[in-house]
Amino acid sequence: MYIPKAFQETDRDTLFQFIRNHSFALLISTGEDGIPVATHLPIELMPTADGQFQLVGHLAKANPQAKLLARDTPSLAIFSGAHSYISSSWYDHVNVPTWNYLSVQVTGRTNTLTDDETLAFLRQQVDKYEAKSKCSVSVESMTEAYVRKEMRGLVAFTMTIDSLQGVAKLSQNRDDTNYKAIIAELRQTGDPNADALADEMAARRA
Repeated sequence: MYIPKAFQETDRDTLFQFIRNHSFALLISTGEDGIPVATHLPIELMPTADGQFQLVGHLAKANPQAKLLARDTPSLAIFSGAHSYISSSWYDHVNVPTWNYLSVQVTGRTNTLTDDETLAFLRQQVDKYEAKSKCSVSVESMTEAYVRKEMRGLVAFTMTIDSLQGVAKLSQNRDDTNYKAIIAELRQTGDPNADALADEMAARRA
C-alpha cells in the first residue's frame, strides 16, 4: 500500500501486536476469473513450528472464497484500527481536511488445514475470545464431537507472511500546537473511534 515516509510503521513487534489487538480483518483473494473476492473475519497471528509467524483463520465452506484457499493462493489481509476525519478548521492556518487512521496489511499465500489442525485452532480461538465471558464456553464444554460436526461447514486456513506493512497516519507532520489541537477536537466529537485515535496520538507525543 502507499505509505508516505512520515506515516510508516516499521517495527515488526509493533505490527504484530496491532494484528493481535485488531484481529477482525478483511481477507482478499483473487478468483480464477481475475475478480477479487473478500471476507470479513477474525484472523489470528500464530507461531509456526520453526518459530516464525503465520496468520490462521476460518470461513464458511459455502463461501466461494473458501475454494480459493488451498492452492498457495496469493492473498491480502487488512487489519484496521481507530480512524477519524480531521477537519482543517482545527488548525491555526489554512489547510485541507484529511483522515487519520491506523492499519496493517499482510500479503502471503494461503493453504487449508486438516480436520485435526482445524480443531486445535478452534480450541485456541474459542479460548481466546471466551476469556472475558462471565459464563465462558470451550470446545470441551460444547463437546469435541459436536464441534467436529459443526466443522463440516467451515474451511480453516493458514497464510504465510510474505510482506508486512503498517501505516500510522496520526498528524505526525503537524507542530505541537496543532497536534494538541487535533487531539482536543477529537475528544470532543463523542465518537469512540475518534477518542481511541486521540489516545493513540497522545501516547506517541507525550
